[in-house]
Amino acid sequence: MNRSALALIFVFGSQLVFGSTDDFDTAVVQGAAYLRQGQYHLALETLETAQQIAVGPAQQAEALGWLGLAHYRMHHPEQADALLQNAIAPGVGDAHDRARWTAALADLRADHQRPEGARRLYAEALKLAGGDRGLVVGIRLGQAGLMPPDQRLAELQDIGKSLLETDRPEDRARYLVNIGTQARSLGKGGEKLAYDSFEQARWISDAEPRVQSEALGGLAQLYEDRKRLDEALRLNREAMQVAESIDARDLLIELEWRAGRLHRTLQQSSDALAAYQRAVEHIEAVRQDIPVEYHEGRSSFRETLEPVYLGLADLLLEQANRRTGEDKTPLLRQARQTVELIKQSELEDFLGSRCTVQSTKKTLLETMEPRAAILYPIILPDRLELLISIGSELRHYTQTVDGATVQETARKLAKILRDHKLVAESPSQARSLSRQLYLWLIAPAEPWLRQYQVQTLVIVPDGVLRLIPLGALYDGEHYLIERYAIATSPGLTLFEASPLQQHGITALLAGMSEPGPVVENLPRVFFQNMIGTSSKGRGAEIAAQPKRRTPPNSLTEASEAPAENQDTEVERLLHDPDFHRSLNERLVLPGVDREIASLRQEVTNKVLMNKGFTVDNLKQEIVRNAYSVVHIASHGVFGPTADTSFIMAYDGIINMDELEQMFKAEKFQKAPVELLTLSACQTAEGDDRAPLGLSGIALKAKVRSALGTLWPVSDEAASKLMADFYQALSQPGTSKVQALRRAQQAMIENPRFAHPFFWSPFILVGNWL
Repeated sequence: MNRSALALIFVFGSQLVFGSTDDFDTAVVQGAAYLRQGQYHLALETLETAQQIAVGPAQQAEALGWLGLAHYRMHHPEQADALLQNAIAPGVGDAHDRARWTAALADLRADHQRPEGARRLYAEALKLAGGDRGLVVGIRLGQAGLMPPDQRLAELQDIGKSLLETDRPEDRARYLVNIGTQARSLGKGGEKLAYDSFEQARWISDAEPRVQSEALGGLAQLYEDRKRLDEALRLNREAMQVAESIDARDLLIELEWRAGRLHRTLQQSSDALAAYQRAVEHIEAVRQDIPVEYHEGRSSFRETLEPVYLGLADLLLEQANRRTGEDKTPLLRQARQTVELIKQSELEDFLGSRCTVQSTKKTLLETMEPRAAILYPIILPDRLELLISIGSELRHYTQTVDGATVQETARKLAKILRDHKLVAESPSQARSLSRQLYLWLIAPAEPWLRQYQVQTLVIVPDGVLRLIPLGALYDGEHYLIERYAIATSPGLTLFEASPLQQHGITALLAGMSEPGPVVENLPRVFFQNMIGTSSKGRGAEIAAQPKRRTPPNSLTEASEAPAENQDTEVERLLHDPDFHRSLNERLVLPGVDREIASLRQEVTNKVLMNKGFTVDNLKQEIVRNAYSVVHIASHGVFGPTADTSFIMAYDGIINMDELEQMFKAEKFQKAPVELLTLSACQTAEGDDRAPLGLSGIALKAKVRSALGTLWPVSDEAASKLMADFYQALSQPGTSKVQALRRAQQAMIENPRFAHPFFWSPFILVGNWL
């Protein structure tokens, strides 16, 4: 259920003064119109102007409410919540205005899993709405979305009957579309109501063209659900014609995507390809206004961008499979460019911004060293596609294994590799799984790699393959790292491959072996993800394993407790001194002292250790002095989003935004930091988005490359590998990826650390030279 759209509907239908000559009213009306059109950045700019020229409490409340709604649509929940609360403050605005913004705030709370608070606000809004029948209907639709399915259907039917009393036909059309959308989500039981609602909405002559297009699109979706494809196509074309007449590109994305699916099912491949290409063109035209998250926390990347891009890539690769020789190369390049858009969108999704990820002037393909190959796996539902580049040559391999099997195999291997107990219990299973992945991902191209004497493999991993260190793949005799230096890149256009400047390494070394006040300042999300985990969980098990660099019970498992119950438990933990003492003990990392002491012997350095490693000290040191390497040995977590990712300093946490600010000085534009090493950070277990954190932090900080780990590492192993890595990197002519390979090979040759559990989680992201 699209609650932010519902909020916009009933706010829009509540006696807005159109056509006023007053500057404030004009700005509000224009900003609201931009919101309806999906032009969120223009809406925000216009509504901020309205706030600046607002006179008196009533206009201030009006501006705050619309700004709150704009931030809601753009998925800025904290800003939206604060603005809407200010808009309904006592004594500000009349009852009708407070009803509008109270209902919008209720929608926001419902979207973010706070149902009790939402119900309370809906009830309050209903009291304030008085005789505005249109606003009452909107509030009731919001309440219906919180009901169990059987109750919701009955309520939607009742609301539908009451629409005859609604004053404005255009409002009635909007509400009918909302009823139809909610009813369809209820499955077969809601089909008739959905059909009737969309059908009524399409024939309301006073309805806006946008609403008519949505109604026709809803009908097309119902026919697609029932496999009545020709009728679905006809209705979809009608919806597209209306959407094109008002240049509603946000609607055309969905409509062209549906057209592509329908044509493909009807085996009309040329029409399907054309529809998917148009859908991608529409996405690129409005991508800055596509919210990173839709209503109810659903990812726009997962729900729209990825399936559209992947559908287009799939069709291009299918066509390439039907061609031979040079005829297929342009199609392969188009497919790779399309998947690049997936990589960019996914990082934007992780970082929570459409403006953070920018392409480089030169791609990796244009700056590749002669003995390097780029491996680009693409997991599709029915097969695995491999695109491999050496120099300007691009080759294509198709593996007839379905995507679900590849994903299951990768997840099993990732689980075994990162769990010390499973490593001991299942050594043969780990090798079996890693050999199978080798056969799928590497073996087809192995003769070509040997022919060109490839020394470096750069993987652009897809989805679940991010959880697997490629170096741990096994050919039956050797690990892949024993034959190739291996680097990871989130995409071909995100990092430039320029050589390491061989002027000697100057390193800033920061470490925390014993935590300080940071324990009192950990983010709420850290505690939320500890709720419900056993006290005998990962933290308690550390003593029975090699000391590992992981915060106990941190962001490796998500709690399923409702947000409101979590808040109460979080408050308890925040004020529990015994809990903080226990946590402080568990966060001790004795190996960090050894690591920093060892690195001081290898590189020219400045050290910030324990009490010296404060947030302010790190910031000042980065800004004041020039370093080619910044090495941080402290706890940290990469969660499923940038907001759940952080590094611990002695006195507080450093999130991605703060790290970005540290590296914003002008000197870094001319000479970026060559390497950011995070030797004790970990990624959230089982979440294939979490490894994006290392790429994200490199992009946000604008460093050339980042070195980190995929899972909690042995404290002793990390200290040894880091010492070997920097020793190798100090040798003239040695690239970062070669230095990492030498350090990992040294671990393999040591019987104590020969298993991939110890050496393989270390990955180099970005510029590997």
